[in-house]
Amino acid sequence: MQPGGTPLSCRDVVAEPGALRALRHRLTAWVRAAGVPEDRAQDIVLASYEALANVADHAYGGDGRGLLDLEAVVRPDRVEVVITDHGHWRAPVDDPNPVSLRGRGLLLLRASADHADITPGADGTVVTLGWNLIPARSH
Repeated sequence: MQPGGTPLSCRDVVAEPGALRALRHRLTAWVRAAGVPEDRAQDIVLASYEALANVADHAYGGDGRGLLDLEAVVRPDRVEVVITDHGHWRAPVDDPNPVSLRGRGLLLLRASADHADITPGADGTVVTLGWNLIPARSH
């Protein structure tokens, strides 16, 4: 099956846990309906949800008062997800716990996506994630 389908566009989603879970379920259904292979679909949902959680935590301080947008598209050779917040970047707070469970979000994004670009700006941060659907050719 050739992946494809209608792009997913979710605008003005409240950055609070319930809305983000619902958005994760919507993204999961969309990526599967688009015919993306299951291993790639899992990576897409994992990295995207981590980016959404980071928005809630860093752009809006976890208070659920901010909005975010998610745009996703499947092309013949790749999937791209763009998550945009309209907040202000907040540097992570140091966790005094010697074995912290925090601070691994960006590592997870980069490990789960073939391409991860985070662009902070005065009007918010844009996270662009990409996954190749066609394996690279060996030379």
